[in-house]
Amino acid sequence: MLKWGIIGTGNIAHTFAKALQLAEKGKLVAVGSRSIETAQKFAQEFGIDHSFGSYNELLAFDQVDIVYISTPHPQHYEIALSAAKAGKHMLVEKPMAMTEAHIKSILETAKEHNVFVMEAYMYRCHPQTLEVVKLIQSGAIGQVKLIRANFLYDGRPLGPTSRLWINELGGGAIMDIGGYPMSFCRLVAGIANNKSGEYLGGGANPIKVKATGYIQPDTNVDEWSNASLEFEGKITAQLFTGIFADSDCSGEVWGSKGSIKIANLWRPDLAMYGPVRVEFTEYGKETKIIPIKQETNLYAYEADAVADAIAQGHHECKYMNWQDTLGQAHAMDAWRKEIGLKYKEDQ
Repeated sequence: MLKWGIIGTGNIAHTFAKALQLAEKGKLVAVGSRSIETAQKFAQEFGIDHSFGSYNELLAFDQVDIVYISTPHPQHYEIALSAAKAGKHMLVEKPMAMTEAHIKSILETAKEHNVFVMEAYMYRCHPQTLEVVKLIQSGAIGQVKLIRANFLYDGRPLGPTSRLWINELGGGAIMDIGGYPMSFCRLVAGIANNKSGEYLGGGANPIKVKATGYIQPDTNVDEWSNASLEFEGKITAQLFTGIFADSDCSGEVWGSKGSIKIANLWRPDLAMYGPVRVEFTEYGKETKIIPIKQETNLYAYEADAVADAIAQGHHECKYMNWQDTLGQAHAMDAWRKEIGLKYKEDQ
């Protein structure tokens, strides 16, 4: 039973705290914030005994085994380094850091201090994603040819003070949600090109990235962007992300024998994005609907997967390992470069 501490008290921290109430192999014991008042309010809401007015105080607390880092993206780097040096395991909200160089530093420090770390792409641990992996591994759709993945939502009601619209806080569509379609396309291409057929979370790295997008001149963050990728094995992919509309959050994979469609790929916990199921079509035959049984919360799957990996003595999780995180960062940096999206961390 892992004892969790949460760093940060924003929306995603609340979502994860609720999930820990359903997780079988972990419990929330502490929270840390830059403000003791905010930390105490969070602790009261979730019935936990320990709250701290600084991140370092939480990291020094000996009753915490692992921390969930849920602050804005640019803060992940320094906090993760401090967590590793404090001997704390980590689940770091995506993106793990703003650049590939910073992520390399985090992983090197984690290795040096013998701690677990995972980038929090929670959908990778969900049975719906595992069903897609199973279908591709079985050869049901033949040779993978094209992958398509979208993630959009309307971030305008959050207002201009939201970190989503602030460059200094890592705002924009690509860094907030574009990593999901990128990670899915990389996952599928990796499975398709992996002759061993094993799923170890090591997605393929694109050999070509081309993209267009719109960067707001007043905020210097991208409102939307699309990308075209090429992978080894003659596999191509199309990605689209945006923060201006509640819309398509699906994924599709086309192969030489058939296709797969997932209507609600990223947030199967939210019915507004569509049914939780996998649609499999063998060309020339009727589409088969594969319903997915959800036995727990989306983020609880992730928390329990982390607990399993740590219990087995691993420093990385098979659903999103370190190699995959580095490849993801490299691809994301390439996507941003294509449309001219820059942050201070790029200097």
